[in-house]
Amino acid sequence: MSALDQTLADPKSLRPASPQTLTEARATAVDAAPVSNPNTRSTILPRLSYADDMPQLITDARDRFETAKVLGRGGVGEVVLARDNDIERPVAVKRLLPEFDDPGIIGRFVDEIRVLGALDHPNIVPIHDVGIDPDGRYYYVMKYVEGETLEHVIERLQAGDREYHARYPFERRMEVFRQVLRGVQYAHARGVIHRDIKPANVMVGRYGEVLLMDWGIARRLHEDEQKRFPVRDSVATLKAPRASKESPRLRTVIGELIGTPAYMSPEQARGDNHKLDERSDVYSLCVMFHELLTLRHYLGHTETVSQCLIGAQKEEVPVAYTITSEHQPVVPADLAHFIRHGVSKNPAERYRSVTVMLDRLQAVEEGHCPVECPATMMKRMGTETTHAIDRHPFVLLGAVSVTLVLALLGVAMLVVSAVM
Repeated sequence: MSALDQTLADPKSLRPASPQTLTEARATAVDAAPVSNPNTRSTILPRLSYADDMPQLITDARDRFETAKVLGRGGVGEVVLARDNDIERPVAVKRLLPEFDDPGIIGRFVDEIRVLGALDHPNIVPIHDVGIDPDGRYYYVMKYVEGETLEHVIERLQAGDREYHARYPFERRMEVFRQVLRGVQYAHARGVIHRDIKPANVMVGRYGEVLLMDWGIARRLHEDEQKRFPVRDSVATLKAPRASKESPRLRTVIGELIGTPAYMSPEQARGDNHKLDERSDVYSLCVMFHELLTLRHYLGHTETVSQCLIGAQKEEVPVAYTITSEHQPVVPADLAHFIRHGVSKNPAERYRSVTVMLDRLQAVEEGHCPVECPATMMKRMGTETTHAIDRHPFVLLGAVSVTLVLALLGVAMLVVSAVM
């Protein structure tokens, strides 16, 4: 059992060892942090206690955030699970690794906090607080999402897990993707592109919530980040996460290239960072959706970062319904064509915005998909027929009746002719 679980399971652990009055507690809270660690944050909220049926406000000064375990570690930072001892809830705390004190990296981290703090949307992880830890490292506190990454969902689907296939049919996968789109749509409307959209950065909560995480390399449009965040040694940020078995193709990099190679748009893979706009995120979104539906990454055969970057620039994403899996049916043609329009190597040929993608996805769900192949033509005809029946049931019933009568008359005439 983790330290956080033990704390949550044992209410006695929340009680102070030596109660204080509120007046004493205020003085304690001010003087709680040792002089050697001026950045230590202490709890300030009191609790209610009774002595001889008289209420008293009592507090004990403890560390505000109690670390339980590391949730993830990347090239320059880590995210830990912690307990907020004031509000009494689990939180996620992101902080820079101690070896990274480059002004450019710190500046980018501070900008990440401000960019994310300005994005208030149900599908974007919210920031609760910021601070400096006792070691002098900047950190920020986020909502802790209890659930799993979309990357893990895809792994279970690839493995043929029946429970996951029952939970994530194509319709549910489409709804998860739609929620990611809404978060990105909001960010784009606020002038921010994510640049690192991938399954590992999407959290699916226990109660169906979907949040887009890790805005560490997000950028405001038309911003010259090379001037704002110069890095002394960009190669240092490319090193593998500690104790990581993850393929280099799937790691976020920061330097001349910015993003995750396997999910980069062609322009990202070329290093044209100053040319990136919303359509770069569109490409990454559609690559992720393609993988979520087909259970296969189009660059999964590449072994090195260089091969992956060349593939991102030159290798076409196969039409989704041409990829088969023993664990699921073929991807519906309308969804396959939806993806195809987002993964063009030429940005001008992609969806011009996430709003257009949402409108197209809504049309697909309602059966009003554009006719692009025999399968989509049949689906469109079936939908139009169904809607016509809903709008004019009596007219169509009469037409069917007349058709049946005429058919019967025709058969009767053939029989009479045969007898004569």
